Amino acid sequence: MRLAVWEWRKLFRLPALWVFVGLCLVFNGLLLASPSLVDRTFFNDTSADAALLGQRVDEVFLAGLDALPDTENRALLRPYVTGLENTLEGYDTGVLTSFYQNLMEGDPLAQSWMAWKYGLLQGRVDHLAQTGAALDLYVGPITHDSHQYLYNTLFRAIVAEGILLGLLCALYLVGYEGMSGTRSLTCASRTGRKLWRSKILAALAASLGLYALLALFTLGPYLLLWDYGGVWASSVSSQFNYLVDMLYSRPFLTWADFTVGSYFAAMVAVGGALVAVFTLMGAVAGLLIGNTYGAAIAAAAFCALMIGLSSALANLGLWWLYLLTTFSPAYLWLAINGWFTELGQGGLVPWQETVGLALNLLVWGGFTLLALRRFGRKDVA
Repeated sequence: MRLAVWEWRKLFRLPALWVFVGLCLVFNGLLLASPSLVDRTFFNDTSADAALLGQRVDEVFLAGLDALPDTENRALLRPYVTGLENTLEGYDTGVLTSFYQNLMEGDPLAQSWMAWKYGLLQGRVDHLAQTGAALDLYVGPITHDSHQYLYNTLFRAIVAEGILLGLLCALYLVGYEGMSGTRSLTCASRTGRKLWRSKILAALAASLGLYALLALFTLGPYLLLWDYGGVWASSVSSQFNYLVDMLYSRPFLTWADFTVGSYFAAMVAVGGALVAVFTLMGAVAGLLIGNTYGAAIAAAAFCALMIGLSSALANLGLWWLYLLTTFSPAYLWLAINGWFTELGQGGLVPWQETVGLALNLLVWGGFTLLALRRFGRKDVA
């Protein structure tokens, strides 16, 4: 523990770290200011109605809606909730199977994977229909825009900033002795070489702590501006919510019964796991390359390569290989607004983001151990 404290002192005394954190918070502040006051007011009024009347759009809700004092926003809301039906009842995922099989024409293996995935999803659709998830109000007509703003814009930025901070923590601590000219002296003994294990653990803890800091000081103000008090118990699979992939719209179908609150918590937790993956990636690059700047370039090049490879394989029609690349950390970040759903063409298996992150933690954790073992035997004079 004492070694970790010393490593944190080195890191947290780095001015560039806090300058970057400050810039991230300023940028997030600009994102918080981007939605219009009208959108936020409509969201807050609808959330307040949901808190008073319950989230379910049914006759009781409509009667209660009429009993509330008239406002312009409430008048706009009523047409959306009048005469609504359980849109998931009778919904056939075969239309999604056909769409993606046509997209992946010429690749029978990829087509069979799509048929298997959407066959499993049909059971989830039937369950959501039985529970009436589609009848939850969430926040009515502003549901999709507000959901995408939170997860596709604001939360994506927080995770990206956490990733960059994770890479910075790992690369700086792993390369600190090299930059200060003390690596040869430190590595002269076995005990000195074991210091790099503490460095990586310290980098992991620091990156997750900084990610939590960014989330707290960004999502905290967000929740003060956007009143979720009445919708935490609503289903994210409300008929007002939907996902678009390849310009094809479909219901927001999740692999578990997520409420707005549980989905929010799960996204924050899985975002932290992705930050940890990139931190380990930075540690591996630093250990193998030795030069901090070269390691940073290598990590960035690897991420760009994986994204470019995915695009190239899709353009070449090699869909089964493309689907394998969707497990890469960079691609998982790109798919962040669809986490815990079927992810369209970017999903090979149910719970793609969870499976992908678990695999990446195992793989990069293993690479880290191998890199540490190699470093322990390497001549660094």
